[in-house]
Amino acid sequence: MIRYHTTLGILCQFVMCLGLINTSCKRPDNPPADYSGYYLPLDAFPAEGLVYTYRNLSDTTGTPEVWRHFKRGEGLIESINYGPEQEIVQRQFERIASNGVMTDSLLLYFADTNRVRKQIKVKILSPNKFPFQPGDSTTVWLTHLEWNQPQDSLHIVLQRRRRFKENTTWLSHGKSVPAVRFTTEDTFETERDGWTTSTWTGEEIYAKGIGLVYYKRNISEQLSIEFELE
Repeated sequence: MIRYHTTLGILCQFVMCLGLINTSCKRPDNPPADYSGYYLPLDAFPAEGLVYTYRNLSDTTGTPEVWRHFKRGEGLIESINYGPEQEIVQRQFERIASNGVMTDSLLLYFADTNRVRKQIKVKILSPNKFPFQPGDSTTVWLTHLEWNQPQDSLHIVLQRRRRFKENTTWLSHGKSVPAVRFTTEDTFETERDGWTTSTWTGEEIYAKGIGLVYYKRNISEQLSIEFELE
């Protein structure tokens, strides 16, 4: 994923986060009432964590998106996002609640002018990450984040609205796996000498027993970001 210090680079960091995998649009005959099994398989985590690598579909020469997930207690997940040189880019801590997955804290990492790695603590205004009972397309699952980025002197606000779209399936190693598709609507605001706002749409697919297997963000007519789990 692009990680140079421009507004586009910041934007690209957040448009998340095994074999060749492809989609199929067939609906399961009996859609589940509870989607808790469609997030990360927490009970199957080894002590060293699970590594998820996402292949860049929009730029075949681009850097893959790499995450390592750890179980940190009952219902607690730590997820680390790595850059192209294996440096830590993001570290997030999530909690499994009765109605879904919540983001408890999020840290961003950057190199200062002396190439010293430093962290930024993100303010979580709305922690909703993944719903277990998503409702229909009128129900909004909101993630709302805010932080100040010293290397660019920027104040940044990101809001992501997830909505249930449909039950589907995901083909993994020749086996059809139940999956769920969400649409996303993002608002990305930056402030330095006045506010600048960008909006874009996208989608995410989560497969049962696996978690996030595909995501796409439509930034503009000229730019889209698309990744799938490999």
